[in-house]
Amino acid sequence: MRTFRLTAVAAVAAFALSIPVFAAQAAKSGAKTAKAKVTTVSGTLQKVEGQDLTIQTAKGTEEVMFGNDVKIRRGGKTLAASDLSAAAGSRITVRYKEDNGHKMAESVTLAAAKAAAPKQVASAKPAASAKGTKK
Repeated sequence: MRTFRLTAVAAVAAFALSIPVFAAQAAKSGAKTAKAKVTTVSGTLQKVEGQDLTIQTAKGTEEVMFGNDVKIRRGGKTLAASDLSAAAGSRITVRYKEDNGHKMAESVTLAAAKAAAPKQVASAKPAASAKGTKK
């Protein structure tokens, strides 16, 4: 009977000591699967309503939300969120993560504004006049 108790105590001790190891392994594997994947969408900015962006892509429209901590850039300069509504029609690239079925923007990059086309400068020489001769 004493051998049975000793064996039972040893089994319980082994089981109790192994639980933290299994819990740590489960936490590591759970952390890997819980990590959100960063995705990129590019297209034309259609409209900005509050903190929602509507982007027209080749496949259709995409809705992306952005928070106060989103990084917005155009041509290397940082912009405020209020500047986005004036950028409708611009090419845009948004990096986002899915969170509970919502696309949450991490960064927004607008294409650099197109420079105005240079104006043609009139020639300094006057056009040669056509002189006709009469006989």
